[in-house]
Amino acid sequence: MERTYPASTSEAGLGLFAAWFGAHYARSIVIDERETADGVLAGVATVGRRWKLRFAVADTVAADATLPWEASRAALEQRLDGEGQAVNVWVPRGAPIPAAEPALSEFVLAQEAARPLDDGRRELRLPVRIHLRRTATKGSVITILGGLAAHWAQFTNRVPGSFQLNSQSLFRLPASQAERDELAERIVLAAGQPDIDDSVSLAAEDAWTVTEAAERSCVIGSPMPENDEQSAALRRNLRLQLRSAAATLEQPADAHALIVLGAATYAEEEKLSWALRGMDPRLYAGYSLIAVIADGVVKPLLQPGRSTLPWDAPLPGA
Repeated sequence: MERTYPASTSEAGLGLFAAWFGAHYARSIVIDERETADGVLAGVATVGRRWKLRFAVADTVAADATLPWEASRAALEQRLDGEGQAVNVWVPRGAPIPAAEPALSEFVLAQEAARPLDDGRRELRLPVRIHLRRTATKGSVITILGGLAAHWAQFTNRVPGSFQLNSQSLFRLPASQAERDELAERIVLAAGQPDIDDSVSLAAEDAWTVTEAAERSCVIGSPMPENDEQSAALRRNLRLQLRSAAATLEQPADAHALIVLGAATYAEEEKLSWALRGMDPRLYAGYSLIAVIADGVVKPLLQPGRSTLPWDAPLPGA
């Protein structure tokens, strides 16, 4: 079948869930049917060749899409597929997607050199520049814009004066704490510049997450930065999708699963879990299994104890 672009983020989320499910329960899982209705991908899977699992994918990523964003997604996905690189690219919130040359070729090379993480994901590195400027000789603090903004406190009382750091080209830091510390030390050393108005340019690396995909590439993320307005929109969108997904619970199966896909710069900072916990539990009370997916990580939010689900119990006579 001829591929269309951009790829379905719901399908990518379903594929990642299936890979996690099979590894966690040590059972085969085959997607038998799926269809999209009211913005929700729903269907049925066979587990261990005998049990039926009905699922619904609540994709909160799609609601943030814009025409330029989708065009950029399509360009990058086509290039990755053309190079035989079937991967899911997890874009940090608000980061621009490479959509033209030479950025596309540079991204392909970065993906080929992506570094493995302990949890099975990989990090690709994109070179960027950050800029430091001293604004006053008094004080000992750095005011920061961009990806390093949350780390301003570590520079207090370590720099000779007041500084501004523009790190707006840096969206996501590496997972390695040693690498983060090394960047911080270079910034502190650069703060020893003699002139107040001189701007110092420093090399850094934007670290994006990639995960393996079964058949084709998919770019997953949001062009919208994290803020209170986006958090409110996320809750509204998720509530609507849960209502649409409720039809899945009306169909018979051995178990029902809810998969919630969202955008997050870091997996540990995803807002989906909190959004679900703050909603009327009747919206998701009928599911046997609930999993949140962000930044390439599948996080079980509702997971029954061992031997509770039918495929997780010993077979009769075993």
